[in-house]
Amino acid sequence: MSMQKTTDPVINWHKSLKDADYNLLYNTLDDGFTFFSPVVHRPKDKHMGFLYLIAASKAFLGAENFQYVREIKNDNNAMLEFNCEIDGIQVNGIDTFQWNDEMKFTEMKVYLRPQKSLFVIQQEMEKHLKNPLIWR
Repeated sequence: MSMQKTTDPVINWHKSLKDADYNLLYNTLDDGFTFFSPVVHRPKDKHMGFLYLIAASKAFLGAENFQYVREIKNDNNAMLEFNCEIDGIQVNGIDTFQWNDEMKFTEMKVYLRPQKSLFVIQQEMEKHLKNPLIWR
């Protein structure tokens, strides 16, 4: 029996954010990954979802006091609640994840409250998405 266990993708999520390890993040996404952003109407595929996740990580991790405050998980789903402050606006949000048996994310959705936090996050993400380095 093999002693090697595939890493929980939520652990990889936290590690990729902590270390700004975008290779780890990309490798944690299934080829069929779909990203649902609170700031765009259409879901994004793996490649575009990955770029949005980089922009979001830069926006949120650059915020004051970003922290995950609650985590609820079962075999193939997780809900992570976070808080932060951006430009004096308190942001409360939830990241939901689904993953497959290969321990790769198949779906992520982000929810934000209150409504005024959506505008400030959209501005921050647009700033990062306009940076040509994110597209390399």
